[in-house]
Amino acid sequence: MYKIETPTGDWIEPPKGRCWGATEVVFKEYLKDNRVYFPNGGSGRPRIKQFRGEEKGLVPMTWWSSEFAGDNEAAKKEISALFPNDEAFGTPKPEELIWRVLTIATNPGDLVLDSFAGSGTTGAVAHKMGRRWIMVELGEHCHTHIIPRLKKVIDGEDKGGITEAVNWQGGGGFRYYKLAPSLIVNDRWGNPVINPEYNAAMLAEALAKLEGFTYAPSETRWWQHGHSSERDFIYVTTQNLSAEQLQALSDEVGSEQSLLVCCSAFRGVSAAQAAERWPNLTLKKIPKMVLARCEWGHDDYSLNVANLPMAQPAPAEPAVNKGRKTRMDRHTADLFGDDEGDVL
Repeated sequence: MYKIETPTGDWIEPPKGRCWGATEVVFKEYLKDNRVYFPNGGSGRPRIKQFRGEEKGLVPMTWWSSEFAGDNEAAKKEISALFPNDEAFGTPKPEELIWRVLTIATNPGDLVLDSFAGSGTTGAVAHKMGRRWIMVELGEHCHTHIIPRLKKVIDGEDKGGITEAVNWQGGGGFRYYKLAPSLIVNDRWGNPVINPEYNAAMLAEALAKLEGFTYAPSETRWWQHGHSSERDFIYVTTQNLSAEQLQALSDEVGSEQSLLVCCSAFRGVSAAQAAERWPNLTLKKIPKMVLARCEWGHDDYSLNVANLPMAQPAPAEPAVNKGRKTRMDRHTADLFGDDEGDVL
């Protein structure tokens, strides 16, 4: 609560009930650095100079009229023009309003997130403004409004909203993803188990992704479901592995490579013993790997993926490899989506 002398020789205090925005020591540093501005010819209350690039955000003190930022009526007309034969979305936002907001808050190339996409206005406006975007929607609006709307934007068929103002001509693209089922669910007794909706290929792909591996199953190595480098691989099975099976696996991998083994359990050896006995293997139990990362549901123990060749009496190709390309392509799309997708 100190007094400040102005360039005109007057001494001023903070407004009643307020204090200065800087301590006296800090203010004197600003003054020394010539960062203090006194308006009204030097007699006004001091202002701290802020240079471009130092902004931390200001609270707007303005009123946006409907002529400036649109209104609900304009928004409904925009939606009706896009979907003339369908029931209009109930609570759309005018494109002009989102345009004003994104003009203030973003720059071209920035990433805009809309966690409740609704009819897709934010994504459409961001796209037209040259921003990248992510939209998330739990309802059916992805199918009824968002995807058709974005296709019209990309094809240059959306003539409404801010199209003319930003001279939008069409272009760009997007990917559409659908969330996979929970990987770990609770059985009827409350125990965490692998979701039976996952087959061998889906499980291998999901765990590879969670562990930071590139999912790339080998045509010749049954234990290679993915890789993190040229010498580091991942193998996934729901089997309970014995010491004999782990030894056989270690022998196949060899000393020049390493393998992350994701299994339901391993028996006959402790984790410490396994690390010492098979230095080229890293063992992880599947439920413990993912419990902290997945939501739980309710199901049973109906999934059993046993694809170790040594567990098969005949030298036939492991079950996980049979018809793999067709099944994996389909389940890859189901799990992580593709360009035609099924949600961002």
